[in-house]
Amino acid sequence: MHVIFDNLNALVIGGVVVMVILSMQMRVAEINIEETANYMVKRQGVDLATWMEDDLMSLGLNIDKSAEVPFINPVDSAGITVAFEFIQDSINTTVSPPDTIRITTRYDLVSTGTTEVDGENVNIYAVQRRQRLDGGPWMDAGRSPGILSHFRIDMLNRDAVPISDPAGVAATKPDSIQNTRVRFTLVTPFETNRSTLSRIYYGSTLMIPQ
Repeated sequence: MHVIFDNLNALVIGGVVVMVILSMQMRVAEINIEETANYMVKRQGVDLATWMEDDLMSLGLNIDKSAEVPFINPVDSAGITVAFEFIQDSINTTVSPPDTIRITTRYDLVSTGTTEVDGENVNIYAVQRRQRLDGGPWMDAGRSPGILSHFRIDMLNRDAVPISDPAGVAATKPDSIQNTRVRFTLVTPFETNRSTLSRIYYGSTLMIPQ
């Protein structure tokens, strides 16, 4: 009998040890998955912010703003920007006379479906970037990850106040639009039971070249 009970005790203890080890392995796996997801979202957010800043800091570059407005009003729907278009001129000084190329950049927000964030179904999107040269055909020029839950572009005056009709204001007072503000939110592509991060927020205010 003692032998039987000793064997049973050994089996119980062994089973507990195995369960503890499996639990620890599952926890480590969840931590690794969460860290990977967080890194991916942060990296994608930085990449998106970088190319948008490069674009928007060139908005209206080399444009005579007293003669034309270098952007079309951001098209908004339900608090998010679904389309935005702007221009800049690239001047090639290696030839005589210098050659000017008109570059038009356009952002379109496209739906990529829904995802669950903190128990709530959230619509998610991607920013499709297109460009054309001198009025030629539109060409795809990049796309954000399809995990944006918020995207908004505002044109601001010198007091950093959003203008409801910036193109109309800029047509009569070109210097009144001083900055472009961009804000977006990315959600993690998946969540674990112990997820601590579900959204990444980004915001920046960029000066328009004068």
